[in-house]
Amino acid sequence: MDYKLKFFQIYPGIFNMKIKYLLTALFIVTNLTFAQNIDHRSYHPLSEKFSLSIDGGITLSRTDFKNNGIDYLTRASFDYYVPSLSFGVFGFKVFGGAGYLTGDGYPSSSPEFSSTENFRSLIYNFGGGMTFNVAVSESFIPFIFGGISYFYYEPKNKDGNELIPSIGAFSPHEMILTGETGFKVLFSDNFGMNIAAGIDYVNSDRLDGYKLGTDNDIYFHALAGLTYYFGGIKDSDQDGVRDRDDQCPDTPPMVTVDKHGCPVDSDKDGVPDYMDKCPTTPRNVSVDSDGCPLDVDGDRVPDYMDLCKDTPLGVAVDSRGCPLDSDDDGVPDFKDLCANTPVGTEVNKWGCPIDEEVFEPITKTEFVLPGGINFESGKSDLLPSAYSELDKVLKVLKDYPETKWKIEGHTDNTGSQKLNKDLSTNRAKSVYNYFASSGISSSRLSYIGYGPDYPIADNITETGKALNRRVAIILVSDNETEAKNITAPKEQRAYNVTAERNVGKMIFTDGYLYCVQVSSWRVRAKAENEARRLESDGYNAFIVIAELAELDGTWYRVRVGYYNTFDEANRIRERVK
Repeated sequence: MDYKLKFFQIYPGIFNMKIKYLLTALFIVTNLTFAQNIDHRSYHPLSEKFSLSIDGGITLSRTDFKNNGIDYLTRASFDYYVPSLSFGVFGFKVFGGAGYLTGDGYPSSSPEFSSTENFRSLIYNFGGGMTFNVAVSESFIPFIFGGISYFYYEPKNKDGNELIPSIGAFSPHEMILTGETGFKVLFSDNFGMNIAAGIDYVNSDRLDGYKLGTDNDIYFHALAGLTYYFGGIKDSDQDGVRDRDDQCPDTPPMVTVDKHGCPVDSDKDGVPDYMDKCPTTPRNVSVDSDGCPLDVDGDRVPDYMDLCKDTPLGVAVDSRGCPLDSDDDGVPDFKDLCANTPVGTEVNKWGCPIDEEVFEPITKTEFVLPGGINFESGKSDLLPSAYSELDKVLKVLKDYPETKWKIEGHTDNTGSQKLNKDLSTNRAKSVYNYFASSGISSSRLSYIGYGPDYPIADNITETGKALNRRVAIILVSDNETEAKNITAPKEQRAYNVTAERNVGKMIFTDGYLYCVQVSSWRVRAKAENEARRLESDGYNAFIVIAELAELDGTWYRVRVGYYNTFDEANRIRERVK
């Protein structure tokens, strides 16, 4: 027939184009929808399931008869779906069906077919194929199907009689190609429904009983039915790990997991990534419940980087977590009452420069206690009036702990030599004992009695005798020789830092040598840098560590030395200051 010929001439291209566009659109829509509903690590709802379906529907034939007819079709099928962690899953289907194809309006305008008004062909088919099922959600799954099957057909008219004129001998056995698309709706894990529509192509033009024209007959079908599912992969938390292998079966939805089914913890801090607000925390760093490094003092510098973990709340800190110290004096700004102290200045705990405690060099090197007013006549016992004078001397001894003293006892010439010798020795010893009992080291003291041998006045008058009766306390050198001035340097002598005193202008002396303090630092590295600078300028630079209560911590004092006189040290100070 002309209409049939025209349809089949243009049909293949149009049909193929429509199918191509339909499948492309279906793929794009399901991908976009899937991305919003199904986690890429979840098992497909049909993974490893079997299903048994019973469907019923209609056929629409396209044959040599003028009018397409609608009849019914039934089908039973059995499916298996492979495991898949993707949104799509392949399945294998075997099926069998039975139904009818029908049409009317005569097969041709030729007089020989005028008596054939309609046809109704009984059909059977058994075959198999493959499906591709796309999970748009857990319960809505569009699919496409392609398959091949054995096909049997038996053309008659609607009354069940043979067609007139006779269609002659032919084989009712064919192979048929089927293409189908539709969707599945899951009511539960075990039950669902299917709706599908497809096209069936047979390499024959005799589905209606007649071979007319140049094109083969085809028919379309539409089916709906119910499905029973069994088997499948159990993955309760839908994380892509089977329940039998899942060590964390209660993982929340949409959370990425490892091969054991537990939430991924990229930085290994014990807080899974989906809860971790700091997912790049270094290894072995203690974290809080949000997965962020602990910051005990709340200064926004994590403890593992914080060099000052007890910073008060609200205090500005540097990148190391330590309070800012703008003038670099070792006292943080929030405690610093003198915020602009020059660099290298030694300060107290409030950040203010320490007042210099200056000790003038000792100038008085001998003290004389008259015997008449300090001892009982002819005895070595100290009178009460002696203690006030001795205490004055005692203060000098304590102020200059590096000094040594000799205590000399003297008498007049009254009495025997032995008596005066013993009396002078005992009186010197009484003074020695008083100083020792007052905290002066015995290593700094010595005593001797000279009797009448070294008078300072005549022994004829009572006035002269009174002057000769005395105890002299004399500053001495290490070799027990008398010294006129403690500031006199001694050659080849080591500086004694424990005995040093500040004699002004940050010049220090131990009583023999002098050194100049250039700067003072809280941080040893800075002090070492300063010392290297001075050494490069030709000075003998060194560092003295000071740990005094009034300094509120340790200071590293940078000094240059040593010099034999104060004037020499002062000249050096003017150069390096």
